[in-house]
Amino acid sequence: MAVENLLTIDNLSVAFSTKRGYASAVRGLSFDVRPGESMAIVGESGSGKSVSALALLGLLPRSAQVTGSAIFEGEELIGMPADQMRSIRGERISMIFQDPMTAFNPVFTIGDQIGEIITTHDSSVSKKAAMGRAVDLLQTVGIPNADRRVNQYPHEFSGGMRQRAMIAMAIANRPTLLIADEPTTALDVTIQAQVMETLAEAQAETGAAMILITHDLGLVAGVADRVQVMYGGRVFERGVTRDVYYKPTNPYTRGLLQSIPRLDGERDHRLAPIPGTPPSILRMPAGCAFQPRCVFRTEVCADEPAELELVDEDHWSRCHNTASLPPLEVDAERVSQ
Repeated sequence: MAVENLLTIDNLSVAFSTKRGYASAVRGLSFDVRPGESMAIVGESGSGKSVSALALLGLLPRSAQVTGSAIFEGEELIGMPADQMRSIRGERISMIFQDPMTAFNPVFTIGDQIGEIITTHDSSVSKKAAMGRAVDLLQTVGIPNADRRVNQYPHEFSGGMRQRAMIAMAIANRPTLLIADEPTTALDVTIQAQVMETLAEAQAETGAAMILITHDLGLVAGVADRVQVMYGGRVFERGVTRDVYYKPTNPYTRGLLQSIPRLDGERDHRLAPIPGTPPSILRMPAGCAFQPRCVFRTEVCADEPAELELVDEDHWSRCHNTASLPPLEVDAERVSQ
C-alpha cells in the first residue's frame, strides 16, 4: 500500500525581478517527502536549494514571484495567508538556519527565545513551564549545564553550541517536518559530526521528516534516505541515496562525487574539480544548464534542455547522454566519511 506523502511539491518556480533583469532561481521543481524520512538536497551555491525551502515557508522578499504547488499535510503552502502560515511555521514545520548567530536575537537569552516559540503556539503554557521545557530541550541536544546555559545569551555559546540550541528550538513543538539549511556551515569536522548526530537524534525524538540542505555530498551519505542533486535551479538527479552515490547517472553528480577528498587517501592523489563556474541565474545557458562545464556534452546539449527521466526504480536523471556514460567506480568509503 502506497504511503501518503507528508509534502508534495509540484512544478515550483521562484524568480526575482531585479534592476539587471529577470532572475530565475528555481525552475519547475517537483519532489515529495514521506513521513519520517530524510531527504537531502545537494548542490553548489546558487543552485536553488535554500530559496526552495524559504519559498515553502513564505520567507522570501516581496520581490519574489513564486508559482507552483506545495501540499503539506493536505494544505497548500504557496500563497497561504500570512497569519495561517505563522501558525504552521515553528510548530508543524521548523527550520534550522544556516547561521545561528544571525538567527538568534542577540539581546535575549537562549531560554527566552526557545520559550517564546513554545508560548507563541500554545498560550496555555506559562513562562515558567516554557523555561523548564527549554532546559529539557537543551539537555536533549547535548548542551551541558543546561539549567545555567538557558540564561545565557547567544554570544556566550560557541558555534557548535549555538547550532545545537537552534536544533533545540526547532524541535520545541515536535514538528512533523524539519528543514535544516546547511546546519554545519563554518564548523570544523569534529563539530560537524556532533551536530549531525544531534540532528539525527532530534529527528528520532520527534519522529519528524527532514529536508537536509547542503553542498557536501559526503556529509549526507549516512544520514539521508533519498537525495536530490540540484543545479541551475533544477533537479539533475534524484533517487535512493545508495543508488545516487554508487550508480550516479548524471555528469554533474559524478563531478561532485569525484571532488570529495578522503582522509586516508594517497598524498599524491589529485581531486578532479568540475571545470568552470555555476551559471548566473540572470543568464542561464541555452539547452542544458550544465553543458558549458560538462566533459560529456554533445551537440544536442547546447540546443535542448534535457528532461528528468526515470533510469531505474525511483532513480531519475536529467541528461541527454545518460545511456552512453562510461561506468564510474565510486569508493564506498569516500562518500561515507
